[in-house]
Amino acid sequence: MRYWEACEAQVSADEAIEECRIHEVLAAVRDDDRALIDEATSEVIAHADKEGEYYGGDILAYLGY
Repeated sequence: MRYWEACEAQVSADEAIEECRIHEVLAAVRDDDRALIDEATSEVIAHADKEGEYYGGDILAYLGY
């Protein structure tokens, strides 16, 4: 997938967690608000939309792209 396509993509929790894992970030979904967080720092990587998916641009920004 091209960078701009990835930025605009909506991804599932499993896809987001896997992408973080590839970049050596241990991510998890917080129970209370479904936010995707970095388990090492508790920082929010991305917030879930009403369908429970995450904006690819938020994840790429957190990973430093």
